[in-house]
Amino acid sequence: MVTAWRSVVARATARMEWGAATILVICLTAALPLYALSAYRWSVGALGDARLGVAGATVWTAMAGYVALRRRLGPWDSGTLVALASTVMVVLGVGLDDLNVRWMCATALVVVPVASAMLLRARGVAITTAVAVVGVVAISLNLPAPPVLRAYAALMMVAMVVAPISVVTVLVRRMQAARDLARTLAVTDPLTGLANRRGIEERAGALLRAAAAAGQPVTVMAIDLDHFKSVNDTHGHAVGDRVLTAVAQTLTRVARAEDLLVRLGGEELGWISHFPTAADVVAAAERLRTAVHETTGPDLPAVSVSVGVATAHLAADSDPAAAVLGLLSTADRALYAAKRAGRDRVVHARPGREPALAR
Repeated sequence: MVTAWRSVVARATARMEWGAATILVICLTAALPLYALSAYRWSVGALGDARLGVAGATVWTAMAGYVALRRRLGPWDSGTLVALASTVMVVLGVGLDDLNVRWMCATALVVVPVASAMLLRARGVAITTAVAVVGVVAISLNLPAPPVLRAYAALMMVAMVVAPISVVTVLVRRMQAARDLARTLAVTDPLTGLANRRGIEERAGALLRAAAAAGQPVTVMAIDLDHFKSVNDTHGHAVGDRVLTAVAQTLTRVARAEDLLVRLGGEELGWISHFPTAADVVAAAERLRTAVHETTGPDLPAVSVSVGVATAHLAADSDPAAAVLGLLSTADRALYAAKRAGRDRVVHARPGREPALAR
């Protein structure tokens, strides 16, 4: 029997997301005891309890069937199922005469908000918690006990609902914050705070969609610090790191908030954006080049940058990251042309032609 039960669960949960699998197991675990209870209450003549138990078990079974068919649950699905589960527990807890079942339903209502904290958004958790509080109070006040004991039971049950959901909610929020931080760190260069190459894969799609919506071509600028090796050799790598960070901060000030700024490796940075006209592209690159000249201080040597620019209308159905990296390769060729032409200048790549000096 146990082996058959495990086989059924294994087949039902195959290729199913973990949240849906959890709800499926909960639904089946709740339905089977209710069927057994209903059979027992029927055998002793408690027909009202038996019918109510079968009704509750049927609702749980229907929910299990829905989850098994869907296999993946969105916020609306999860919220509806949690609300149904809470309602079933409240109705059974208030309507059944069996004292043990009442306490079982009240205990289940304590668990439901905790489970919802892992499946629902903040509003869904708040609604589920409110339903659970109302349910345990209703069940407690219907117990066959003196009024003082019923009030005390209601107070204790409310505390049992609120305390764990508060702890779990805090833990879930911290886990989400840690996950978001890990995702951010995975696509961020730790020295400059700009995106790394993986960040191109993360944001290229959104940038291409924004450019298409504006009806503008995508522009990629490859930016390289001139004579950066001599800065490291003369002043040390610590100063070199501060220079690179200062240039990255200058780039952040010159660029727009929605632009993608990348450290491509070593002293090479990238600026990925979209502009209305070629003149706007050149003007932006020149603003950056001029601003870098002002990136000096009492402990920072004067530096300059060479900029290679490539602009193209990218196909909407293209691989965003591959398209941007392809355009970056073109910008790199323009960057090398800027280096060969004497550095501290902007060169714009022209399709099918030699890169053109933009200043």
